[in-house]
Amino acid sequence: MEEKIKISLSRQTLELLKKDCEDFKIFKKDNTANMNAFINILVINFFEEFSASEEKLHDEIKKALFCVPETYKEKAFEGVINVLSKRTGEQAEKRNTTTLSFKPTRSSEKIVTYIENVFLKNETISSFYRRMLVEYSKKTKNEREKIIHNENYEALKKAISREVKVCLVLQNGDVKSGVSIYSIASSKDELFNYVLVYSNKSNHTIRLATIKSVSLMPEKSKIPEKNILLFERQIENGAQYPFYPSDDEPIKVELTEKGIKLFQKIYLYRPTPIKIEGNIYTFDCSANQALYYFERFGESALILSPKKLGIFMRNYHYYALKRYRSIYGKE
Repeated sequence: MEEKIKISLSRQTLELLKKDCEDFKIFKKDNTANMNAFINILVINFFEEFSASEEKLHDEIKKALFCVPETYKEKAFEGVINVLSKRTGEQAEKRNTTTLSFKPTRSSEKIVTYIENVFLKNETISSFYRRMLVEYSKKTKNEREKIIHNENYEALKKAISREVKVCLVLQNGDVKSGVSIYSIASSKDELFNYVLVYSNKSNHTIRLATIKSVSLMPEKSKIPEKNILLFERQIENGAQYPFYPSDDEPIKVELTEKGIKLFQKIYLYRPTPIKIEGNIYTFDCSANQALYYFERFGESALILSPKKLGIFMRNYHYYALKRYRSIYGKE
């Protein structure tokens, strides 16, 4: 298929697609974003879900037109569909439209041909793809990541349900063979998906988008109970922050009045307290999550325990202070 397909859509939607292309690591050999490959993958992996939602909508419209005489029913149905399609186009135009072009690949050619010759009715090609991309953009980011990496996502789910080990090939060329998959968990902010892996007697966390391929193995997966407990704590607090055996005691943080306001305001990566006693907050999160979150608070948050974590935070701010003083002095 030689001709490119041109789609008119809002700049906001296009920027979201471009960001997804980068964040979900669809790159060319020179490590630049490959938008053509990204759109083709989206069409392949999302068409079935989108067409199912279209059929459901069509059924609901037909039910709503039950009182229309049979002679006019088909015409009324087509009219409603045209109005809905036109409305989507008008909404896109109001949002400062731009044009996105993509060239079908061998992998997507069959679906694209089916869309144009069988599925498409009373609508332009641009309008259909625009509606598909808009529908995709309405999903949370972690759900969009699952769509783009659907093949690996489904293979990992299959490995979990069958309780078998897998061989993972990562985007950077690393190969992890004979590993057990505990779960695929999303971050609490619904940004990305993380694969919780047990291998070499320890827990590991891998971003779904960094996995190039998944191969199921016949060997049964085995994860010790103590490692399962660490995975469960990780999912509860934030899938992107691995738990280690050293994360064995609660983290206590003293917040100033300003610190409490910051805690209420800064949602991203915020750990959930298991106890609040006045201005002392207790967490069951990993050390990494506590450090990453509270390092932004400065003097408004003081880690009381564990001691080694408090010392680490002290040193973190101390060396930053030294660098600032070397430039600006003590005043």
